[in-house]
Amino acid sequence: MLRKTCFRLLCLLMPAMTLAQQTTEYPNDYLSPEFHAGRRAAFREMMPNNTVGVFFASQVRVRNNDVDYQYAQSKNFYYFTGLEEPNSLLLLFKQPVTILGATGTEFIFVQNRNPQQEMWTGKILGVEGVKNKYKIENVFTNDKFTASTFDFNTVDSILSLYKGEDILSKYNTGNQLSRMAGIIDNVINSGKKLADPRYSTSRIMSALRGIKQPEEIKLLEKAAAMSCEGHNDVIRAVKPGMTEYQAQAIMEYNFKKNGSEYPGYPSINGSSENACVLHYVTNLRLMKDGDLLLSDCAAEYHGYTADVTRTIPVNGKFTPEQKLIYELVLEAQDSGFAACKPGNPFGAVDAAARRVINRGLIKLGIAANDQEARQYFPHGTSHHLGLDVHDIGPRTLQEGVFLTVEPGIYIPPGSKCDKKWWSIGVRIEDDILITKDGHRNLSASSPRTVAEIEKMAKQKSIFDK
Repeated sequence: MLRKTCFRLLCLLMPAMTLAQQTTEYPNDYLSPEFHAGRRAAFREMMPNNTVGVFFASQVRVRNNDVDYQYAQSKNFYYFTGLEEPNSLLLLFKQPVTILGATGTEFIFVQNRNPQQEMWTGKILGVEGVKNKYKIENVFTNDKFTASTFDFNTVDSILSLYKGEDILSKYNTGNQLSRMAGIIDNVINSGKKLADPRYSTSRIMSALRGIKQPEEIKLLEKAAAMSCEGHNDVIRAVKPGMTEYQAQAIMEYNFKKNGSEYPGYPSINGSSENACVLHYVTNLRLMKDGDLLLSDCAAEYHGYTADVTRTIPVNGKFTPEQKLIYELVLEAQDSGFAACKPGNPFGAVDAAARRVINRGLIKLGIAANDQEARQYFPHGTSHHLGLDVHDIGPRTLQEGVFLTVEPGIYIPPGSKCDKKWWSIGVRIEDDILITKDGHRNLSASSPRTVAEIEKMAKQKSIFDK
């Protein structure tokens, strides 16, 4: 018992240690140029002979009139370069080629400096800036990429995901990104085929991004720690009479306070029947005594996102029915954790959690059989996690895989069961890193058990008056 208590305390303290006050003028813990270079080298190693990889930056998207959404870079482009500017193109060749008088396997085309634009939106790195900051040798301005810059007929195939990135839509025209994408599209449409499915870009990217490198794990640890701090403050602060959006504000305050650039996804804060809506993001309801609040919220840090969910009683105390459902979900999550072992199929986690929930719902009389139980647990237990909240990765668990374990039970009003269960929605979600011998929970610093949550709910919040 003493060993378990000490281990629990260690789990609670370790992630919090990663959150330190920034002491440098700007953050200095970004992925290094060497990391990105290593990822490009790993991609080239997996490419077939005589092929080229083509990766575009994300487009700029208009929010309204002349105001853009805050720019978010293409995750694959960021993975390979670290560059967070639009209107850029990266070419990766299996064998060296010569382009614009330079010979190599890596070429990037970027925005030119523009003092007038920079006065409004900030510095553009330009050719020399990209060379110096990201250590990429063959850098050119994007106007240099034309239909005659390189003869793509000299390669056997093109590896690219541009067709699924919406950069050729009618809403993205008249800029360098769409112009460069149009050149590649014309090449492919004129007979140059995309690579054999056995060597598809998505399969290579899944193999690379699905296994997290030590540098990525450090960022994910920070994102998880920020997320847990937000959840813990919501547990302390929430009370009847508060709104769902006030819980969201407390959560996201903690993210930003600790250096998160964005929430990793739209924050879900659903109380009562809203907890039964899987991706409820309206967050407008006034919370009442006796409600449960399901908060599915997490921070993104330097491109990497956590994904954490806690379900808590708004008044600090679970009702008997809420407790029964909650502890059933908790048991299912623990069973999912037990399946997080190297060598297990990815689906083993879901199978383990679902067996527990099916059995429990039938025992409680909420469902008559496994098929009926499915309607109360309609989603999968796990997904990969990393640069995207629903990331890509292998279908077999192995060291370096990062995934969620998130069973849930949702019983909306009108369900075919006793009314005492209606409006109970519970999800518990943690972020699990597969290790050499098992797994590690990166979000363990936020309490999961009924006793721990009720204990934390009695603590004072920084938002208490």
